[in-house]
Amino acid sequence: MKLDLKNINSFTKKLTINVKWDDLKSGYETEFNNFKSNYTPPGGRKGKVFGQSLILFKKNYTASIEAKFLDLAINKYYKEALIELKLNPINQGQVTKANFKEMSDLEIDISFEIKPDFKLPNFKNKVTIKTEKYIAGNKDVDDALLDLQTKHAKNQSVKGPIKSGNFIYGDFNKLDERGNIIDGSVLKNHFVKIGEGLFSGNIAKKFINKKIGDEIKVEIEQDTRPVNYLVKINNIEEQILPELNTDFLKLIDPALKNLKELKSNLLEKIQNDLDTENKKTYHNKIVDYFVDNTILDAPKSMIDNYKNYLIEEYKKQYQQMNQEFDESKVSDTLNKNSENSVKWILIRNTLCETEKINVNIKDVNDFIDDQMKKNKNYKKEIKKYYLEGENKQKLQEDLLNQKLYEKLEEFFINKANESSTNKLRKKK
Repeated sequence: MKLDLKNINSFTKKLTINVKWDDLKSGYETEFNNFKSNYTPPGGRKGKVFGQSLILFKKNYTASIEAKFLDLAINKYYKEALIELKLNPINQGQVTKANFKEMSDLEIDISFEIKPDFKLPNFKNKVTIKTEKYIAGNKDVDDALLDLQTKHAKNQSVKGPIKSGNFIYGDFNKLDERGNIIDGSVLKNHFVKIGEGLFSGNIAKKFINKKIGDEIKVEIEQDTRPVNYLVKINNIEEQILPELNTDFLKLIDPALKNLKELKSNLLEKIQNDLDTENKKTYHNKIVDYFVDNTILDAPKSMIDNYKNYLIEEYKKQYQQMNQEFDESKVSDTLNKNSENSVKWILIRNTLCETEKINVNIKDVNDFIDDQMKKNKNYKKEIKKYYLEGENKQKLQEDLLNQKLYEKLEEFFINKANESSTNKLRKKK
């Protein structure tokens, strides 16, 4: 077997395999005899092929035997070539040329992709990463308190007029282009909140000051197109928030001593959440540093596989929202995200090798034990969840990333600019 390996680019190889007929003859004869043993000549017995029968057999079946032998030979010699060359392709090899005839040499061209060679950027000289560190304040605590009150609020019917924040029950009749009600299209007693979502802005203004029994024509954007409705108001409800008293504190946490303690707890939680987001941003910027500063051609097969994975994830999310996912609208974003994600996967794996970072069974078990301690009533469920196939794999990935980021933090500086959350609210 003669091998010729050429580099198409940093990750694509073209392998040419040549095998002489003398080395093929024995295998071909075996395949020839297998065919012959299952052949029944006209007027003869199965496997008894000679004379004119043999001539007829060769005429009718030689092409099929050659094709079958070629398939077997490609698999055999491709595997042997990879072992000899010590190569581990990341995709299925594509046969671009395959020539073989009885009594002739075998010639095969196969293209495949391998993990590309690349050099990591110099990152051990304390690279500075700039992030934004948001500091929680009284407004954040007040908003959190209002959320808690809203969760435990009660609704009561009112005669009206409708105010922003009120809830309404109404019959939503879909209208045609002429403004006539479409038969069978009514949504009976549909429940919405005025001032939120689709029923905010100009649409909300149409409902303000209306009363039970009133009818309102509105145009609502649905699936990127306007839909006209005639809405009849059946009932109006206002939200009654619980008072910030002892009863409310007991409802939230019986251990709370006073409102000051609740506010302190909320402030701490909000700040912890903000710090967690800052840490995520910091880690994402570390990833960006490596992706932007590493000369690396990502293999197309890996990009395509990752893109397909993202598409399937998007489809699941849209199905949960009863919406159809349009791939064409996010195609450019998908391509860019897939390419960068694959680059980071390759870089991350190399970093884990060079820094000797890995996840073992003890790491997994320690994490699960910790989760079970925090949720003592659900120990069995937690253990079962994390030890299932995909969940276990994801946990191992998460733990590996966590270890890697902890290591990389030794070589980077998070220069965080402290800002009020007012700035964060303006962004939203």
